Amino acid sequence: MKKNRILIFGAGCTGLSAGWRLAKAGFDVTLIEKNPRPGGIGGGVVISKNIFEYGPHVFHSSDPEILHDIKSILKDELAPFERTIKIKFLGEYFDFPLTIKDIFSKLDIATVIAAGFSFLYYSLIGIIIKPKQENAETVLIRSYGKVLYNLFFKNYIEHVWGIEPKYFSADFAHQRIPKLDILKFLEVITSKIKIKTHKKIKTDNFVEKVEGELYCTRKGFSGITDKISQQITELGGNIYFEATVKNIVYENGRIKSVTYNKDGKDYREEADAIISTIPINQMVDMLSPKAPEHVIKAADGLKYRALVFVGVLVARPRVLPASFMYFRELSFNRITDIGYFGVDISVPNSTILIAEICCDKKDAYWADDEKAKNIVLDELIRENLINKSDVLECHVYRLEHAYPMYVLDYKDNLNIIYDFIRSIPNLKSVGRQGGFNYINSHVAMRIGYDTADSVIKLLKE
Repeated sequence: MKKNRILIFGAGCTGLSAGWRLAKAGFDVTLIEKNPRPGGIGGGVVISKNIFEYGPHVFHSSDPEILHDIKSILKDELAPFERTIKIKFLGEYFDFPLTIKDIFSKLDIATVIAAGFSFLYYSLIGIIIKPKQENAETVLIRSYGKVLYNLFFKNYIEHVWGIEPKYFSADFAHQRIPKLDILKFLEVITSKIKIKTHKKIKTDNFVEKVEGELYCTRKGFSGITDKISQQITELGGNIYFEATVKNIVYENGRIKSVTYNKDGKDYREEADAIISTIPINQMVDMLSPKAPEHVIKAADGLKYRALVFVGVLVARPRVLPASFMYFRELSFNRITDIGYFGVDISVPNSTILIAEICCDKKDAYWADDEKAKNIVLDELIRENLINKSDVLECHVYRLEHAYPMYVLDYKDNLNIIYDFIRSIPNLKSVGRQGGFNYINSHVAMRIGYDTADSVIKLLKE
């Protein structure tokens, strides 16, 4: 009996987990990946025998099935990891996640009082008066007050994302930035001005919480995605690296075939179903016949933020005071010290620093390697983190579709696209890029599993 043939676009966490699930269920699975390695944003590039990853990715999950599966294939290669984070703010290094009490203890009394009144005022006003159009700015001002909004969020968000918070959807603030608890805020304010409260209220860290214990491998997160890739091929699946999808043919509401290019040659494959994890707007553009004009317009309205990475091999075991750090006023907003992760590095007693510059493709950093290298190295030296003589190598690499941008109309555009995709039941577009979701790796894995299950169910009907 002929097996159902499933094509998966992209070998990131979602594509790999879907492929693994389908291969275990006995399906004929092929993954088409444009890069030479698996992993997507959870992977990296190999330069001079070292893996330069796309940031500080570690594995964690509270999902028992995902956790069991990853542990079963990695075994003792999966090592516990203790993450430490700092942020440079107000000329000082703060432990991160930040605590309200820690931050306000370093602010002057006038700013604390002004922030307190601003927070109370906008919290109360927000209950009574609703804005005509909710956006990230209105949510953040209502949640923190205008003083803290201007101090912490406004300029930083514009620096990292390239647009002002008022042009971001409210979803960005709701999903990525926790709200401030009014009672906890009052406790900090009163302790600052020496007023005792009858009952002490603990101040929680205001960041998105990490689920489950943290793990890494001697190959970084790439060690995990490499192992899943191996599982797929051992089960009879195929992964075509350095291959790009060119055309997706559908007819009468069903996917029929796909054309992809590898090694300069075009190949056509028939498919019973497709799981696409590539950027959803690119997938829409590949459809033949073309999607309706309003769907193409909606796809064009979805934007992604790009990342330029500057990887620096440094002749020191560790450089940073933490495994990774955030900076508010430098060209890069985050930098990782691989020396903390237990990753194998080709040069003994050395580490790799990975600086991340958020940008658009039209920005100078995207096109100019030397500009990116020079600014990062100059800033690291100016911050007294390295000396010029410490630098052994410096490399630049990129991700074009790193972060989906939740601009004001993104959800309307996404709904239009998904209304159309649902008319083609054997086409699924999911994951961080394919689903336009700002998600972590373990969530991407669960989406991969669930999508594979939905395809299995569809093909059995």
